[in-house]
Amino acid sequence: MKTIGIIGGMGPLATADLFRKIILCTAAQADQEHIPILIDNNTAIPDRTAAIRGEGPSPVPELLRSARRLMQGGADVLIMGCNTAHYFLPALLPQLTVPFLSMIDATAQHCAARGLSCVGLLASAGTCASGIYQKALARYGIRLVEPDLQQQQVLQDVIYYGVKAGDTAYDVRPFRQVLQAMRAAGAGQFILGCTELPIAVQRYGVEESFIDATEVLAAAAVSFAGARCAVTLDRKPAA
Repeated sequence: MKTIGIIGGMGPLATADLFRKIILCTAAQADQEHIPILIDNNTAIPDRTAAIRGEGPSPVPELLRSARRLMQGGADVLIMGCNTAHYFLPALLPQLTVPFLSMIDATAQHCAARGLSCVGLLASAGTCASGIYQKALARYGIRLVEPDLQQQQVLQDVIYYGVKAGDTAYDVRPFRQVLQAMRAAGAGQFILGCTELPIAVQRYGVEESFIDATEVLAAAAVSFAGARCAVTLDRKPAA
C-alpha cells in the first residue's frame, strides 16, 4: 500500500480526527492491513484565515516545510487536514513530487455523486472568503448557500473559542440558529467545511444533515492508498 502523508497542526485536534477517520474508514482486521501514515503536526503554520484577510503572514513556507519533511520520510501521497489551507494549493503544488488529494475537490465530487443540488457551507471566514468551495461546487452545478458575515462570525467563534480553545461547555445556541436560517434559505444538507466543525457537532451534540469533509477526504485517501474502504459515502440520500 501507498504511504499517506498528512500536513497537520491546523489544528492538532483536527489532525488527530483526520488520522482517526482514516483508520475507521479502512476495512482492516489486523494491524498489518492498515495504511502506513506519516503526520507532520506543524503547529508553526500561521493562521490561514488571517493570511487570506491580509492580517497575517502567509502559511506557504511552513506548508512547504511540512510537505518536504513528509516526502523525504517516504510519503507517496499528501493530504491536508485544513479546508482553508487549500486556498494556498496553487503555490504548493509546483513544489510537490507526489500526488496531492484535495479535500475540497473530494467533497464536491461526493456532493455530485449523491445527486445534491443545493448545500450549505459551514466554514471559517477565510474559507468562505476564499471561494474554494464555491468554485468546486459550481463545476457540478450545485448551488451553495453561504453564511452571511454575522453568521460567519458565529461559525468562527465555534471554531476558535469552542474547539481550538478546548471549551467543552461552549454555548452553541447561536450556531443552531445559523443552521436554521441557512436551511430556510434552501440548504438541504450542510458541508462541515472546517476540520474543527465535525469535532464541534459531536462534542456539543448538534444534529443535522451534515457532510463531513474530513470523512470524505479520509475515504478518498484510503482508496488512493490501495486499501479497501469500510464506508460507502457516494450514495444518494433517502427520499
